[in-house]
Amino acid sequence: MNKDSLRQGIAASTLLLGLYWLLALTACAEQRLLYDASGIQVGIVTDLSVDMDAAPPVINRHLVTYTPQEIRSIIGSLQVSGWSGMFLDSFQTPQPKPVFTEAELTALAEPLAAAFHAATLRDRVFFILRNPIARYETDRTSGSLFFRDDYLHVVLTDHYAFLKADPGGGEKRDPRDAKGMKLWVNPPAQAATVPDAKEPRWNPFETVHISLNPAEVLATKETPPVVAESSRQKAAVPATGQPALKADSSMPRAADSESDLRLQLRELTNANLDLRTQMKEQSATIEKLKAELEQLRSETTSGNSKPSSGRQAPRKPAAQ
Repeated sequence: MNKDSLRQGIAASTLLLGLYWLLALTACAEQRLLYDASGIQVGIVTDLSVDMDAAPPVINRHLVTYTPQEIRSIIGSLQVSGWSGMFLDSFQTPQPKPVFTEAELTALAEPLAAAFHAATLRDRVFFILRNPIARYETDRTSGSLFFRDDYLHVVLTDHYAFLKADPGGGEKRDPRDAKGMKLWVNPPAQAATVPDAKEPRWNPFETVHISLNPAEVLATKETPPVVAESSRQKAAVPATGQPALKADSSMPRAADSESDLRLQLRELTNANLDLRTQMKEQSATIEKLKAELEQLRSETTSGNSKPSSGRQAPRKPAAQ
């Protein structure tokens, strides 16, 4: 046996061993659906990155005391960017958009809180959301979450705002294609910097993930203390007894500015989804027009193929 044959045999054996290992891991990953309503599914699934034999053991800690409202605030800070399968998107710079809409946050808060209480040290919580506009599309918003050490780790495997690329030839999308997605955190909250020793062991398909410190994210959501009216009046009058200049009321407050930005972001998101729907309808209309044009061409061709003398037949005289 020459060296080339030996190398090929080793490569084939390594590939088969890798496939066997991947299938074994997939078979070990058990999941249990806990919530299924209005196009939203939430459940728990075995976390293959857990290692009970390590020293110290690598385990998840889901016995948290966060309320549904707090969980909503934490995941409400998540944003995502990516590329769509649409032709126009290849010429645009991806802009972060909320991972979940306000309606989805409201629907997810309690099921996620209940799932975290039901999850064990070996589990993750998964979620799947159907596209509310195109319910029969294959693109879904899906991913998983798990608490470990002081962090909440978020994995996003798909998002319905980004249409899958068509590889052509009737082939399915490559499962490794993550649509160029990237997770972000909406300021003033920030993504957590996880030490290497506490970084989860991500598998090759978990390329889109981010980590949060829930306590820090919730701290940014707290409302600043309200100043008493009497204190504001005292501050407006200096020690000399002369009235102080009034503050410029045209300057926007930070809270109002942040609310306006969030409102604009939601409006842009809705406008983007409406545009995608219109483009799909236009594409369908164009295909219909193409079919009608081909039919007209076919009828014209068949009509021209009939023999013609170029002269009109004489009309018969009318009966007297």
